[in-house]
Amino acid sequence: MHFAPSASPAGGLAPPGPADGRSVNPAAPGRVVHTFRPDTAADVRATLDEAEAAAREWAATPPLRRATVLTRIAERLEDRRDELAVLITGEEGKPLGAARGEVGKSAEQFRLAAQLAYLVEGTTYPSESPGTFAYTLREPLGVLAAITPWNFPLSLAARKIAPALAAGNAVVFKPSPVTAGTGALLVEIAVEAGLPTSVLPILQGQDAEAMAALLGDDRLRGISFTGSDATGALIRAQANSQARLQLELGGHNAAVVCADADLAKAAADIAVGAFGLTGQACTSTDRVLVASAVAAEFTELLAAKVRALRVGPGDADGVTTGPVATAAQFERLTALKESAVAAGAKTVAEADLLDGRDPDGYWVAPTLFADVPADHALVTGEVFGPFCSVVGVHDLDEALAIVNASAHGLVTGVHTADLAVAHRFAAAARCGIVKVNAPTTGNGVAPPFGGWKASSGGAFPEGGRQALDFVTETKTVYLTHGAN
Repeated sequence: MHFAPSASPAGGLAPPGPADGRSVNPAAPGRVVHTFRPDTAADVRATLDEAEAAAREWAATPPLRRATVLTRIAERLEDRRDELAVLITGEEGKPLGAARGEVGKSAEQFRLAAQLAYLVEGTTYPSESPGTFAYTLREPLGVLAAITPWNFPLSLAARKIAPALAAGNAVVFKPSPVTAGTGALLVEIAVEAGLPTSVLPILQGQDAEAMAALLGDDRLRGISFTGSDATGALIRAQANSQARLQLELGGHNAAVVCADADLAKAAADIAVGAFGLTGQACTSTDRVLVASAVAAEFTELLAAKVRALRVGPGDADGVTTGPVATAAQFERLTALKESAVAAGAKTVAEADLLDGRDPDGYWVAPTLFADVPADHALVTGEVFGPFCSVVGVHDLDEALAIVNASAHGLVTGVHTADLAVAHRFAAAARCGIVKVNAPTTGNGVAPPFGGWKASSGGAFPEGGRQALDFVTETKTVYLTHGAN
């Protein structure tokens, strides 16, 4: 089976970089940001040989030592924040401020993981047999793979890698080729901080045979992937039978605006959730379900937020929104917009594109839509771009029915001044994350992160203390002592 991306929007392994191993600036695609040598199946086998040996040594390293290294990684990420931010913006396109924020979040992930190193704990249990002491031990899985997307090339890598290292695992890191330079710099920083090289080896490129060799090797005990549903299905098909899976897949996210909501604040929050990061987050808001009584007023407030956005290179002054990350994204989103308008969707507002941009850049104007046909892809599936649609609803029950009808269940939001409504919505929404009076995007490092239904696979959320559940396995010990 060919391990290649589909046209599905989510990041993951898609889309591949040029065959000769280059990442380019999406604001100026003729500008090469980073070059790399794509790895082969032979490289994968050699990497797994080294990682397997390194995992045993790292697992035997005392928690104090592991925690110290993880803390040093966090410190070095902070020390090199500006360098990393420039690289993220250069490869992925997001504004420098957002890139700096991503570096800060990544450092937080490693600081939290330093604490997790001390929390790989067992439990004691009562025993039915006299003279028997029953307890559990937690042990690292061994060698894991972290396969990460281009939309958050540093922070999503940190969320996967840091807790695995804290528990004593080795991690084979496979970044997207679109952001290969960011992945390489993270590994460089980790080694500088004292992490043994073979504990965090990196594999670059998009070779189908190499990916099949990695996923199918029974020495690989866990696979953590963030990306598209289609690629997630390929990973399920190609993964060896012993590998534990943690798949964070697509999202089809809606925000609900009740009639009693603070409409100005709701418009500001939803603009962040829908158009921030050029809409290229699995948690981005695709649809706004607005109480009909306030739909016109709210739509104009949100339209004003859209018109205030400024699209241009992420390193330019005054830019709020960068380009989309790849040519494939540009082509897909351009076709999606044209199709929606041809089907009768109304363009309510569009953002301005700044002058002086490279005309070859992947520029997609943030756009607010209304009157989108109910069966159009703009409202039936994940958008993964800077488009958002307003849909009127009669009441909260109708909104919940629409939210819960989705095959996906990553995140949803509700905007209301009524605490009882907020609690009712949070309890009834069939998704992994509920945001109340806040953007659908953004999450802390301590709470778990994970979707329901088609948005997840493997039943292991990421983040916080629960991250240890995926990266460790439990051993039960019965210790009999004395006479029975």
